[in-house]
Parts: sequence; C-alpha cells; structure tokens
Amino acid sequence: MAHLKKRTLLPVGIHLTPEAAHLAQFEQVGDRLELVSQASCSFASPQDTVTRLVAADAPPGLEADEPDYTPALRFLRQELGWNNFKGKDAVVSLPAEHVAVQHLRMPPMQPDELAASLPYELEDKLPFQPEEAVVRHIVAGSVTENNETKQDVLVLAVRRDVVQSRVATITRLKLNVVGAGVEPCSMCYGYAFASQHSEPSQSGPLCLMVVYLGWQQSHVAILRGQETTLVKPVGQGLDHVTQSVATVTESSLEEASERVAGWRDATTPDAVDEAVTTYNRCREPIGHLTDEIQSCMRYHASLARGAQIDRLCFVGPGACDKALVRVLSANLAVACEVGDPVGTVTGSPDRETARPEMAVAVGLSLFGAS
Repeated sequence: MAHLKKRTLLPVGIHLTPEAAHLAQFEQVGDRLELVSQASCSFASPQDTVTRLVAADAPPGLEADEPDYTPALRFLRQELGWNNFKGKDAVVSLPAEHVAVQHLRMPPMQPDELAASLPYELEDKLPFQPEEAVVRHIVAGSVTENNETKQDVLVLAVRRDVVQSRVATITRLKLNVVGAGVEPCSMCYGYAFASQHSEPSQSGPLCLMVVYLGWQQSHVAILRGQETTLVKPVGQGLDHVTQSVATVTESSLEEASERVAGWRDATTPDAVDEAVTTYNRCREPIGHLTDEIQSCMRYHASLARGAQIDRLCFVGPGACDKALVRVLSANLAVACEVGDPVGTVTGSPDRETARPEMAVAVGLSLFGAS
C-alpha cells in the first residue's frame, strides 16, 4: 500500500493596508506546499497619494488621522465568503504605521536573560513605553566594538492595544486569529521556507536580500538561509517617487499619480521606456532608496566577515512597476529580480505570472508550516 503523505491545512494569511488587501492560503503536503486560494484587491487612487503626502508634511505635534481600513475589511469579508478559502484559522498583519524597529548592541547572554533585559535597554528608544508593547527580537549576529564582543539584536515592537484592536476586528468576521505578523518579517517567511526545503549547497546558505517597496515606506531584510540577519525600515516609498515625478514633469500630484499608476500596468516597450527615463530623473527618492539598500549590504558584510548578497528580490506593490525595478536594479551591484512569493513556496516560480505584492500574505499563511 502506498504511503499517504500527511496533509495540513494552513491558516489564511491576511495582509491588510489602507491601500490594498491580500489573502493567501496553502496546504502542506509532506514537505511541499500547494496553493489553496489567493485573492488581492487594490484601493489606491491618485487622490490617496495626495492625501498621504499632505499628511506626511503636517507640522510636528499635529496628530494624523488613523488610516481607513474599511475598503480592505469589506473586500476581506466578501472574499472569505466565496473564493475557496478553507477553515476559520487566520494570521493577520499588524498595521505597518505602528511597527517600531530598533537595533541594539548588547553583551552576549542566554536567551532568557536577553529577553528579560530588553525592556530596560529599550527605555526611551521606542515611541511608546516597552511595557505597553508586544516585543519580539532577533539575534542577528556578533560584532566587535571597542575590543568587546556584543550581540547585534533586532527588536520589533507594536503597542499592545494596536495588536488587540486588529485581532478583535478580524475576530468579528468569525475568524479564529491564531497569529499576527509584521511586514518586514512576514515578507521573508516564504523565502526562508524555500531555503529550508532546498538541497544544501556546498558554498553554504544563500544570502538573500528582500526589499519591500511600499506606498509610504519600504523595508529591507536580509536572510542567510532561514535566518533573518537584518531588518530595516526605509522612509521612502512609492508616494515619494510620485512626488518627484510631479516635480520633474512639472505636473500636479494628481496627474503624476495617474501617470505612475499607468506605468505600473504598462505592457508596451514605449511606455516602460518613458517610465525609465522619468524615474532616472527622480534622483532624490531613487538615490535615497539605493543608498539605503547599499548601506544594508555594507552592514551585512561587516557582521558576516565580508559576506556578499547573492541575490535581491523586490516585493510589495512597487515591485509591480517593471520600470521602477529596472532603474533601482541598475544602481545596485547585485543580481536583482521581481519576487514570485507563491511560486517560490510551491516550487514553480514564474516571472511572467509573478505577484510580488503577495509576499506578506504568503508569509503569514506559513504560520505553523514545517
């Protein structure tokens, strides 16, 4: 009798932002994954870009309005009702605007000692009190500083009331929330899973950089095999690129936003060439993004004794813009590609059908995968 491989239904990964909603679910069959269903919808409009940029330029001390997640929740309710998603378990993303990332250098210590020391080390380093937050950390490696060996620790923190609010919102949709994740880490989980189940290389684990191109900010992460060794937010995103396009083309923000949206959907070589030419003139946001990426590469090399990045994957909504990816890649001395999160975890990546915006939802669904 043939041996039947164990099948495990994984939770629905739910990545919600004010601009879009992405859902993905997989089933694990032995050591491989099969896609159960995926769904995605963008709510971004040219006026939204203007609103976000105006809010970002508000004077210090003026409290910004909370982003509106109503369209994303409406889409979520609709999709879970009929688009072949199974079960009630879900893992949800936490609002990116509330995630704080902090790098610490601490003396070597045992894991339980490190966890106990973090609240004291984080005092006055977060935009909220450590005791008010859910805090997670990653030990990225060791460094020598002033002839002393120290641990390089990445800390991610979200206020506890923000976590409770997001969980309560999803629970009201009659889902069982079994976990929550943040964009900078969740976007990497699919690539970590693929590394875990790939044939070992004689040269050691692949060093992969994942760059999430978001609307208001981007994220850079580095994985060595399955281990995350760096996470860094970058305060530049698609909105800043659009603002620069408006400047160099002497057009309004609304006109520039419509133009950039058209370039993301461009299918003709002429449209892509026009976009590349314009993006090459947007020196401030493009330069800032590439400088931050290169800075992360240098930092990684300092931690890993000169180790280089083998490959860079662009994910997120900005990775859907072929021209933008081409311009960024031309300024980076590393092999770059548009990520295919679903194909990466199922073992059948396809650049032609890649949906890089699904990276976070894919990673969230892998909660509990082995």
